[in-house]
Amino acid sequence: MSEAVPVTEQATEQATTEQASPGRALAAARADLKLSLADVSQQIKYGVKQIAAIEADDYARLPGITFVRGMIRSYAKLVQIDPAPLLANLGRRDIPAAATVDLRISGQEPFVEGGAKSNRIYALLSLAALVAVAVVAYGWWANPLETGEVVTITPKVAQTDAGEAAPARAPAPDAADAPPAPAPAGATKTAAEGDARAAEQRTQAVAPPGAARAGVSGLKRIELEFDQQSWVEIKQANGKILLSQLNRAGTNQVIEGVPPFEVVIGNAASVRLKYNDAPVDLRPYFKVDVARLKLE
Repeated sequence: MSEAVPVTEQATEQATTEQASPGRALAAARADLKLSLADVSQQIKYGVKQIAAIEADDYARLPGITFVRGMIRSYAKLVQIDPAPLLANLGRRDIPAAATVDLRISGQEPFVEGGAKSNRIYALLSLAALVAVAVVAYGWWANPLETGEVVTITPKVAQTDAGEAAPARAPAPDAADAPPAPAPAGATKTAAEGDARAAEQRTQAVAPPGAARAGVSGLKRIELEFDQQSWVEIKQANGKILLSQLNRAGTNQVIEGVPPFEVVIGNAASVRLKYNDAPVDLRPYFKVDVARLKLE
């Protein structure tokens, strides 16, 4: 009879464990080991409020049966008791449905359902924005004349241009080559006028070659330098298009024609323009990023 006592006591202890709620059994084991809720929380990486909810069998505060079963296994392993009776007892209880938020104190953000749908919406919106940008860019490239402002610019020209336009005077005869003759009345005055005309002709002779060409033929020159890609169209006086193309970055164009010129420059902030070697500031004539101007 005395040999059966330990078996009976063991069976009684097991029956008590099976009948006790999982929370009460875990709390009792924790108390035997003299552990606090904070100690348990630090060891199994669950919140203190979650540990308290388990010990109170308050499963409504926990996110579902799967979470509760995993937590009981970890807690039972820590306090050195068998989790099987506790899980069997748990299976006979009404556990709330699983929630969508993991309350572990891992520092990670809760999982939010519908993430794939949000990503698809974001991708569609991004695609729509790219299409809109492409449409606007194509419209600007296909029809740049609809933007900008017409401005007439008459750049400064060299003073020698006026001298080139004046009719040439015949050179004064050289007094050394003329046959000797008696000096008529007023000869001194005539010689002074001849010297003045000779000085004027020498001044005209030092005019730059480009200025002489412009004065004789009526042609003017436009120089363009492109820091970035830019679309340019240039028409001369008779409506003939001298240039109409997209120009790459780092290139330049030199155009000669009969003024006035109608000039349209896209992406004008990255373009430098000279008219008959005189720089032209395009900034006052921007509308958005297109400049339209007339060069006379």
